[in-house]
Amino acid sequence: MRTAQSLRDAIAESRLEIQAAVDIATQEERELTEDEQTLVDSNLEAIKGLEKSLESRTKIDEQTKILAAARLTPEIDDKIERKKDPDNPRAHITVPAKAKLHRQLKAFVGSDGERDAYISGHVILAGMFGREASVKWCADHGLIQGVMKTTTNSGGGFLVPDEMQAALIRLREATGVFPQFCRNVPMGSEIVKAPSLLSDVTAYWPGESGEITASDATLGERELMARKLACLTKISSELDEDAVIDVGEMITASMAYAMALKLDDAGFNGDGTSTYGGIVGLKSAIHANAIPTTTAGNDAADNLDLLDFEQVVGAYPEYPNANPRWFMSKPVFMASYGRLQDAAGGNTTENLGDGPVPMILGYPVTFAQAMTKTTGTQASTIIAYFGDLSLGVAYGTRRSSRVEVSTDRYFETDEIAIKTTERVAITVTERGDTIRNRPILALKTAA
Repeated sequence: MRTAQSLRDAIAESRLEIQAAVDIATQEERELTEDEQTLVDSNLEAIKGLEKSLESRTKIDEQTKILAAARLTPEIDDKIERKKDPDNPRAHITVPAKAKLHRQLKAFVGSDGERDAYISGHVILAGMFGREASVKWCADHGLIQGVMKTTTNSGGGFLVPDEMQAALIRLREATGVFPQFCRNVPMGSEIVKAPSLLSDVTAYWPGESGEITASDATLGERELMARKLACLTKISSELDEDAVIDVGEMITASMAYAMALKLDDAGFNGDGTSTYGGIVGLKSAIHANAIPTTTAGNDAADNLDLLDFEQVVGAYPEYPNANPRWFMSKPVFMASYGRLQDAAGGNTTENLGDGPVPMILGYPVTFAQAMTKTTGTQASTIIAYFGDLSLGVAYGTRRSSRVEVSTDRYFETDEIAIKTTERVAITVTERGDTIRNRPILALKTAA
């Protein structure tokens, strides 16, 4: 029988598909198509059945929780002040003094960050390590449905608690360039179409009482296809089981960083091969007309001139409400524009202590780890992008993160495998063959 959490996830996914279809139709100011209506109807029918199964599963889980609490006896010295709060059923959970870290967390933020990491750590220790004390703690706090086990360890796994899911999404979007700056497109199916402007309408000066010449904007479509992104890692099974918060923080941050870096690698460098999940990124998609080249002889980050950056900004079209910025790796920035800032004069000890400002010609710089970090000679290489990614790149999410574990894969080394998957899509919609559809420019070194 399916777990309560898996049923909730299925219900949520069906609702997301319905909402995505409605959002797309609303955005395009039209009624639902026949296929979209069929999708909505089938999901509504599925939700009815899932909700009925969930009601039955919930009753079974309540009995299971009672039995589990009675069967598992290890004592937990957590001092818990139970408060009833229907809007936040986990508000009564407090972190015991011995588990507090007294330092700022990275994956879990806000006033409840430490508590959220504590909850996630217990769920991880219960689902991954089978730690009885954590299983009992989850049962005591109504989180037993967050731990999903099957009859075999290799098939076992755990479902991400809400607190960990929120931290994964926040950290991935804060770390990754593409989730953060691209145009987000809801995906109600495995493939959706993102609109692309190929050419504008044409304006004319008609004579007095003369006929106005008609013209049409040419619209195209770029395909967003959801692709599975996954990471598989292993950790020691001898982690300090008392460091509950550290476990939740470490694993959540590690998974979020890995997924964000892989997304950026595909978004910037993807060539359509399986190495990048079939994604064609900026490096391969951007048109030659949108790639200014540095001055002859300037074939490395450490010998670029101010003119090289000025020509890019000068070539950028005037887009209403555009928010262009620079994207490059930190080593390339420091060797190029940072060097130019240092050489500009007026560098007192205090100024040098502050370091170069991450701005180029009045536009902010976002550091992208997935881009080239080579500062020496690299002829005919794109080393920076300038523009507004939300105007030229679409980023779609079909399914959020799902985490599974296996204690069998690395049995001989007493390690546990962790697998994270999600279904996402990236497509460059405006590739820059004409000035009008050039919201992103690339700076390439001289040959």
